[in-house]
Amino acid sequence: MAVTIQSFVDQIAAKANLSPDAAETAVGTILFVIQKEGNATKVGQLFQQLPGAADLAQKHAVVAGSGGGILGTLGGVADKVVGGDAGILLAALAQIEATNLSVSQIKDIGTALLAYFKENANPELVTQIVEAIPSLRDHFAHQA
Repeated sequence: MAVTIQSFVDQIAAKANLSPDAAETAVGTILFVIQKEGNATKVGQLFQQLPGAADLAQKHAVVAGSGGGILGTLGGVADKVVGGDAGILLAALAQIEATNLSVSQIKDIGTALLAYFKENANPELVTQIVEAIPSLRDHFAHQA
């Protein structure tokens, strides 16, 4: 059986006892952040090794700063304090939390996704991509 991103989504949903929709939203949103914040060439190479990843990322696109209220404000403040990619990560986390997943569940999914990448794609490439995205590395990679 070919390795696809959908097989990972199904595996996460079963392992974490999540609805398939919640698992897909979480994985797709994290993929979008990787696609948006990562080196386009390297992310393209990674997504080629995992059929369906690019489509899933686009299906769960995140727009930073589009949220009004406190999250929009937090994103703007975080961008100034942490750097330009904090807003997209905050928006992504808010998008995933809308599925009623807890922060620890989101971290577990992100960590599992990075581990899955390393098992099913070029581990060196995965490390290069993650290391280049501080917000992603800080949230997920230290556990992987």
